[in-house]
Amino acid sequence: MIQTVLGNIKKEELGITMAHEHFNIDLDHVRHDGVSKIETVEEVVPEIEKMMALGVNSAIEVSTIDMYRDIHKLKRISEITGLKIVAATGYYLSEYHPEELTQKSAEEIAETFIKELTVGIDDTDIKAGIIAEIASSPKGFVGQEKKVLEAAGIASSKTGFAVSTHTGKVTAFETVKTLLDKGVDPDKIIIGHQDLIDDTEYHLELLKNGVNIGFDTCGKSAYMSDEVRAHNIMKLIEKGYGDHIVLSNDISRRTYFTSFGEKGYLSVMKITVPLLKEYGISDEDLNKLLVLNPARILDK
Repeated sequence: MIQTVLGNIKKEELGITMAHEHFNIDLDHVRHDGVSKIETVEEVVPEIEKMMALGVNSAIEVSTIDMYRDIHKLKRISEITGLKIVAATGYYLSEYHPEELTQKSAEEIAETFIKELTVGIDDTDIKAGIIAEIASSPKGFVGQEKKVLEAAGIASSKTGFAVSTHTGKVTAFETVKTLLDKGVDPDKIIIGHQDLIDDTEYHLELLKNGVNIGFDTCGKSAYMSDEVRAHNIMKLIEKGYGDHIVLSNDISRRTYFTSFGEKGYLSVMKITVPLLKEYGISDEDLNKLLVLNPARILDK
């Protein structure tokens, strides 16, 4: 079964799934730019409905405790739109961490994750269905990041829930090793943001560990062109790794919305999928990326 904010579903019910999204998030309390947040149900619902009109059925919402995730709003969004939402438990980058983490052990942090996965989030019985967006800083682990990663590994190994990360090239292999050393099933690991790295040989070395990787910033052409993303996906599929890739848009602030003239949550379906078809992806492999892979990873 897969845990959503509206209850458990069978993996066959998940459908086309975005593997790394944000529908309620506040990064502004650290960035102080006035736009790095999605606050209201009303502003995000029309954006989600546009995505669903392209065939999307579900999403993994990876907003963390320290991104000020609001589980009540996520439930309401799911009720209004019909989108199946898998919520996350976890902590993000060091600068977002609450001070209390410095005093807690990895085991104690893991207990917070386990409670949110098995009992409920905050004062509700709404449960998380994944441990995410477990982050490491660009130049290496900072502050409590490594301890939080260890806690994610402990919680995953005890409960069977997947772990999804925010990871650059510098920390990728250490992230994988840490999780595997804690007993995490490699097929329950998504190493996120790997589409920002144009290095197929590196991707292949990472995938040899049995983990999954996220091509999950689709449409963000300022970081990487979508043509390069699609070509790199095809290279990995040709090497036999089509069953270890997931896709998403990673919309983390309202100024990415179509209401601001941007692509919103539409890039995977309007840009990446057409490019993959143009480059010759089979229907079978496309179904793996969009449907079968996220369902397998989330199911327990």
